[in-house]
Amino acid sequence: MEQRNELYFTTGEFAEILGVKKHTLFHYDEIGLFSPAVKEENGYRYYFVWQMDAFEVIRALQRLGMPLGEIKAYMQERSPELFLKMMDQQEHQIDQEIKRLRSMKQFIRHEKQNVQEALDVRLDEPYLVRREECWLLLSDVKGREERKLAEEIAEHVRLREQYRVTQSAVGTICLGQDLDQGKYNRYVSVYSRITRPVSGLKTVRQRAGRYVEVCYRGYEDSMEKPYHLIREYAERRGLRLGQEWYEDFLLDELTVKGYGDYIVKVAVEAL
Repeated sequence: MEQRNELYFTTGEFAEILGVKKHTLFHYDEIGLFSPAVKEENGYRYYFVWQMDAFEVIRALQRLGMPLGEIKAYMQERSPELFLKMMDQQEHQIDQEIKRLRSMKQFIRHEKQNVQEALDVRLDEPYLVRREECWLLLSDVKGREERKLAEEIAEHVRLREQYRVTQSAVGTICLGQDLDQGKYNRYVSVYSRITRPVSGLKTVRQRAGRYVEVCYRGYEDSMEKPYHLIREYAERRGLRLGQEWYEDFLLDELTVKGYGDYIVKVAVEAL
């Protein structure tokens, strides 16, 4: 362009006005997304002033999380109808991302609370607390051997990830009638705490009320230690205990190295 007028900008000028690097403009040109209005034989490239509008469209779509390939396809065929369809898709993706982020935030809060409780609690000393009602996502343990328990936990985690209901740690349930018979490692269910029932999934309500809890260090895949501690505590105070014994991990592989440093909390309703 022998006499460039004020409506055209070099690559450097255009990049500076837009607040991007020249390399970005070169890359967009290479992939056919956004090219200079003029390319001269001597290699000089010029952008027309009103190309800023098209570039701002690209930048807006990028902020929505769209890949450059999808932006390119849209820019080549754009129309009001295609825009509405594309925005519906983006809105759905954003809704899913919001749901994922909320789940992550819930996980962070839950884990922080567990770790702080583990640091503050007095170990091996049962205590009586009042719990609020909550919901549990439940999966039955169909076998008795340890391998089957591990398989059920893995399947439970896959299920809740599929429905994106929670990222909290997985707990286990034993029955008092089994514990009374000395069957300390017979788990009947695994569970995750959730905020509300989920259609299509097995969810149960954990009742509000008084619960006896105890925390102890070291995990041996057995309820024997907490069972005796809680039973003795209940007998001294004349408390009758419920059938479901809930086992949660306050400290686990996420925060400590090995089972010996796990902090486990066991709770059972005091009727």
